[in-house]
Amino acid sequence: MKGINLIFWTGLLSAGLLLGESCNRGTRTAVTVEDSVLQVISTYLDWEGENGFSGVVLVKIPGAPPLIRSYGFANSELEIPNGPDVVFNIGALTKQFTGAAILKLQMLGKLNVHDTLGVFFSDFPAGLRKISLHRLLTHSSGLPVEIGSSTEVLTREELINRLKQLPDREYADSSYHYSHTGYNLLGLVIEKITGTDYESFVQQYLFKPAGMKRTGYRFPDWSNSVLAHGYSYCNDWGRPMDSGWLDDGPSWNRRASGGFLSTVNDLMAWHLALLGDQILDEKSKKLYYYPEPSVSINPVSKSAYGWQVIKSSRNTDVIAHNGWNGRFYADFLRYLKEDVTIILVSNRFRDGNQNMPYQLARIVFKYPDPPKLMGRKTECFDSLPSNRLGEISGELFSLLSHGSEKDISTFISKYVASHLTNKYGPDSLLASFRKMQLETGTVRYKQVRVFDNRIMFLDVIKLLDNQEASFMIFFDENEDYRIRGISYKSPDERY
Repeated sequence: MKGINLIFWTGLLSAGLLLGESCNRGTRTAVTVEDSVLQVISTYLDWEGENGFSGVVLVKIPGAPPLIRSYGFANSELEIPNGPDVVFNIGALTKQFTGAAILKLQMLGKLNVHDTLGVFFSDFPAGLRKISLHRLLTHSSGLPVEIGSSTEVLTREELINRLKQLPDREYADSSYHYSHTGYNLLGLVIEKITGTDYESFVQQYLFKPAGMKRTGYRFPDWSNSVLAHGYSYCNDWGRPMDSGWLDDGPSWNRRASGGFLSTVNDLMAWHLALLGDQILDEKSKKLYYYPEPSVSINPVSKSAYGWQVIKSSRNTDVIAHNGWNGRFYADFLRYLKEDVTIILVSNRFRDGNQNMPYQLARIVFKYPDPPKLMGRKTECFDSLPSNRLGEISGELFSLLSHGSEKDISTFISKYVASHLTNKYGPDSLLASFRKMQLETGTVRYKQVRVFDNRIMFLDVIKLLDNQEASFMIFFDENEDYRIRGISYKSPDERY
């Protein structure tokens, strides 16, 4: 949040009021500072949408209703557009619900956040039994990031067995170490105490009181909702539950730590419910955001119960968290003192997604300073594109297929940027191209991606051995898009 300040807000608000008084004397409608800020936000989001952003954004500022803008498709094949009631995987935003559920149980007298796991699981290893719920909630348990791999699908019983097999050691380090495992354990604790499944408890005590009808794993009737497909660049990974899920929700190495499905409307309802006391009382909310003992993440942020609390340059607190799995991305920023809320959900993760919410905050708090375009535009092709990048890449792969040393030298002089020739020299470049040629030969294109019209990523099959390989070619737009760099990866080598 460095560089963001509120200098312009008060001054421009006064100017807007003066403008409003002047306009009211005539026939023109007053233009408030809120209108101006929201217009800049809309223009910025349209800019990001044209640059490839796919998802939904909600921005709430004082004096205006929430602004909601939607871009791209929930299902590209069927051209179903994204919208405020489209359901997205919100990833690690799930942790804030788990944190609230634990505090709800404390309010009900069922536990204390300083209870240790041994209170609930007497058959766990001794070191594991000594870890408190507080340390699980603040990522200070010392437990591994996750149990098993992200591609494994573990049942509840399989997760418990894996936990029992952890080395029996002292988990004494109380420093911050992000852990899905800690929140998986909290989900087990909730089920142990309540005698019901994790999602049912959260639905009854959190989602229903908050008026959230499209949030959960399997509990909502998804047949009445549009569920966004997740996309990784050009690949459609389907709906969240199409892979890695059990009958009742995601694998238990993601349960209670990630994987909830929700909408921007539901997330806004959750934010509003937390402002009141229907979910948590004031004492519990203070513990929710400012647990003791505190756990620092870095000099400007601390770990809360499913949130991070970040100190802004205005010395105010941002209650925030994000989540992503390589396809879906979600971010939730709550400036409680300034009454500003920013929610972003996306079904096509790309470079820049993580910075978009903070660019929106920049607009709000530094208006009229212009925002920066953060997203990296991605174009997908089945073969080389019909442009300068495709032309030079075609020459390169023709060279790798059957070019002579003379052909390579000609290619270097014609298509390689001065950055490479000055750094390595013609002889070294000739040797590198020759080595790549002998390793690669003729290729068949699987997929071609172009980033910002200057970086090309190619997935190929080498016909000489039927092995997969990948190329990343960097083009220098300042030298007529000559090649500035090549990264080549085969199963056993990288140049």
